[in-house]
Amino acid sequence: MDIILFGVGQIAEVMAHYVQQDPALNLVGFTVDRQYLPPSGAFKGLPVAAWEDVSSTFPPHLIRLLGPVSYRGNNTFRRDRHLEAREKGYRFASYVHPSSHVGGAEIGENSVILEDCTVQPYARLGAGTILWSKVHIGHHAQIGDFCFFASFCGIAGNARVGDCTFFGGQTGLADNRSVGSGCIVGAGTVLTEDVPDGALAVARGVRIVQNGARRFARTLLG
Repeated sequence: MDIILFGVGQIAEVMAHYVQQDPALNLVGFTVDRQYLPPSGAFKGLPVAAWEDVSSTFPPHLIRLLGPVSYRGNNTFRRDRHLEAREKGYRFASYVHPSSHVGGAEIGENSVILEDCTVQPYARLGAGTILWSKVHIGHHAQIGDFCFFASFCGIAGNARVGDCTFFGGQTGLADNRSVGSGCIVGAGTVLTEDVPDGALAVARGVRIVQNGARRFARTLLG
């Protein structure tokens, strides 16, 4: 399957690495908003087309689109480009790393699941879902469209997450609880109660002790 990736930044570079290891996917180029076109017109040795007229370079009936793999605008940028792509006539690719387990789950179009993730049976991931490395989505969990889960995030069984919500690294959501649409869950935050639409949930910050490492090290054995 011939595909193009949306983006020419670091995350697009990472995704290109993964995609080029997948024998079922053939990366033929990139697309990006015109203002971000690289001067050379190429990225990673492949052509880059302006999003505004991408279909003239990469015809929709021949190419599938993956991305943008971005949480910009709390995932609304990815949602908007997805809807625009559909209007242009594109179909979508998804990427699932071979080390991840997704059997018995429903995975929406234009989704990305990186290495060592688990999506248990009867879970549902909406369109444009991104699971970075080592994410767990429990059984019967329902994830809305265009959500982003950073590494080491755990969503327990029968939990609910609305559209365009972002979970930072090492976050968690307890079973049978829900997080609304358009939320941000900060890194290291564990939720045991429901969160309404548009909320920001952040755990208390760590305590920083100036020069504390040296003093603490004196207490360690060995």
